[in-house]
Amino acid sequence: MNRSPSPTPQPAAIAAFLRGVDRRGRLLALVQTGDSGAAQTALTVASKVFAADAGQWPIAQWPMQYWRLLLSVPAMGQRNAGGDHGDLLPQIARLAPPQRAAVLLHLVAGLEDGDAAAALGLDVDGYQQRIRSALPHDAAGVLDLAVWRGWRDGAQHALEQLPEATEAPPAPARPSAAPRPSKPSPSQSSIADVAAVEVPHRSLRWLWLLLVVLGVMLAASLLLHPRGRAMLDVWRGHIHAEALPAAAAPKARFDPKDPALDPDRALHADPADLALAHRLPLLSWLAATGDASALEATTASAADSTPTPAQATARLPPLASPAQRSSDRDAWAEWQGLTDIERNTLREVAARVDAMTDAQRKALRMRYDSQAYDAQLGWHLGPTLGRDWPRVAPLFAFAEGDERSAVLALLREATPEEIDTLARLAQTTPPEARAQLRRDLLAQPRDQRAAWLQARLNR
Repeated sequence: MNRSPSPTPQPAAIAAFLRGVDRRGRLLALVQTGDSGAAQTALTVASKVFAADAGQWPIAQWPMQYWRLLLSVPAMGQRNAGGDHGDLLPQIARLAPPQRAAVLLHLVAGLEDGDAAAALGLDVDGYQQRIRSALPHDAAGVLDLAVWRGWRDGAQHALEQLPEATEAPPAPARPSAAPRPSKPSPSQSSIADVAAVEVPHRSLRWLWLLLVVLGVMLAASLLLHPRGRAMLDVWRGHIHAEALPAAAAPKARFDPKDPALDPDRALHADPADLALAHRLPLLSWLAATGDASALEATTASAADSTPTPAQATARLPPLASPAQRSSDRDAWAEWQGLTDIERNTLREVAARVDAMTDAQRKALRMRYDSQAYDAQLGWHLGPTLGRDWPRVAPLFAFAEGDERSAVLALLREATPEEIDTLARLAQTTPPEARAQLRRDLLAQPRDQRAAWLQARLNR
């Protein structure tokens, strides 16, 4: 027996899908080509081919197939330097076309690594290597994730600011024939009656105009007459003057060498913890996953290898450049956001890692770098929250600056059941509705949050 063909999708489903990806498709095409004309041509071609071939793919493959078709249009392989959108996401636009397409599939299209790699005809390792090659490295040779965060925020802002697609205006309604004037009835007012009613209003307007003209003339006469000008001069010159008391001697003067005035004195007072703060993502990953090879060193040997404050200070780069000071402050703020239990756990893990050989530490770093970038960003939040971050990242990754502290506090207080509910909401809430969901969630009292989340999930 022959297999029955798969049901053909309804045109309404295809149209709904194309409307759903329109905003992201336009932004990706504008950044990839730099020109609105070329971007619109690519979108039109990809949409027509997708609509014709959508019946041969399962609906779950539609996103990957759409982005594959869009990137296969010849106009998407080159960028017009003189285009009308050359300033859109300029840092990403400067990348080579293959690297730029890989970055845009993750930040704009929102594809997972597997689908993004399939859209580009690569395996997952090749796709991740292309992303890594697009990112700069810091002085220590580590990928600069601050740049990635800036790209991600810029892409989200561009998506929110991108206007809706223009639609053809509705056809004007056919003008109907003008009604024939009816014969005035005796009850209708005549033209003379209407004119008689309007006369008082016209007279009232002329009265107000006359009053304004008289007021202007009175003010002009006051200013032009010598006596009037003298009166104004006396009024303006009457100023109350009073001597100020003698200034007191300053209690202290600024001394740049005074440690108490150093804004980074908390960092300098604890160099060992500052060194651990720079290693926070890797240590959080090891503490959460319990990697056996990372914890194989004995506790005794680990305690002997714990760096002293002097050794930790020697490992840190000199605080000479503003970039290094900014990096230290960011790492210290992340470290201070952890609980005391988490910090003590990470100190123990760091001591055991320091007792390992260089080859073992290098192998750990390679395994850590093989993770997706969203997962690596989550480990900056510590071992507890970092483990759950990939599940809730679509809902909270693009929180505004004034929301981030409240969001982190909410996630640290959340129970495992609430985290599960948030993960399901992150998958079912469309991108354009996530900001409002965050605001509504933060407005709920702590004791009502679980019930509100469950009610929102059941909607």
